[in-house]
Amino acid sequence: MGLVEYRVRSCLRPQAFISGPGDFDLEPGRPVEASRLSDPDLSPYCFDPAGRTLLCVSTSDISDAVFFYQAQREHARSLVRVPFTSLPPGPASPALLFSVGRCGSTLLVRVLQAAGVRAVSEPDFYTQAACMEPLDLSLRGAIAGATALLRCAVVKLRLECNNAPLLIAGAFETPRIMFILRHPIDWAASLRRLSRNSLDLGWALGRLRSSLLGLEQLARSYPVRVLYYEDFRTLAPGAVADALEWAGHSGGIPPEKLKRLAERDAQDGTVVSRASVRNVPDDAPFRAAFGREWARLRPAEVIDRLQLKFL
Repeated sequence: MGLVEYRVRSCLRPQAFISGPGDFDLEPGRPVEASRLSDPDLSPYCFDPAGRTLLCVSTSDISDAVFFYQAQREHARSLVRVPFTSLPPGPASPALLFSVGRCGSTLLVRVLQAAGVRAVSEPDFYTQAACMEPLDLSLRGAIAGATALLRCAVVKLRLECNNAPLLIAGAFETPRIMFILRHPIDWAASLRRLSRNSLDLGWALGRLRSSLLGLEQLARSYPVRVLYYEDFRTLAPGAVADALEWAGHSGGIPPEKLKRLAERDAQDGTVVSRASVRNVPDDAPFRAAFGREWARLRPAEVIDRLQLKFL
């Protein structure tokens, strides 16, 4: 079976939480040459595990999109089915950026891009693989091949990838891993505001705990560089230099450019921007309740072993 390309009539699930093979209404397909994979308009979108294929979409240049998966849905012109057996070998040592979300990870991507590093923010085939039940460990080879098609040096992952970090990292020989954390109460309060003060306390507690357990899994198998929002949010030179070194970039960024990046909301124009929650009040009772419960439920042994700050 070779590659088949289909024109996209429409996106059937524009607000889907995680990308999937049923997201588009397609015209009849036509075979295309394997060289189609080399075209710069093509990027990996999601897996079709049943068909053992990777679905790629053709779009305009969306490499700087805040949410890559969303931009793919909005701008998809055609879809190409690629058998797993036709995928190229993956890179040996990609830089993978895990995080707890709401912790400056998008800002870090903007910094890397400003330095000339090709960084892609939240391609969804990783998320899809991490959220499958049961996990399909045979997808590691496909994850590596799909990563090769991203043609980037750094991949920022969605929060849900903490569900199965070893599935993702294990697709590569020597991945370079960074994990971004934030003070737990401030993190939960930020998510609460984003939800218009509807976020469930138990969900937030469980998500943070499972993310730290995911970090522990990574740290048992790989060197992991931990970065904290509190150290990074003002783009202090030391934190920026640390991130650039991790990304394999030997240069720097002029101070005036860093100042502009720090002043601008990295998620401006999206539904999760600071402007989108400007009129949502801080929920002080939620902050207090989260603080009490986190003190009781935090995985203290993991936090102590990894010498994590703030947690």
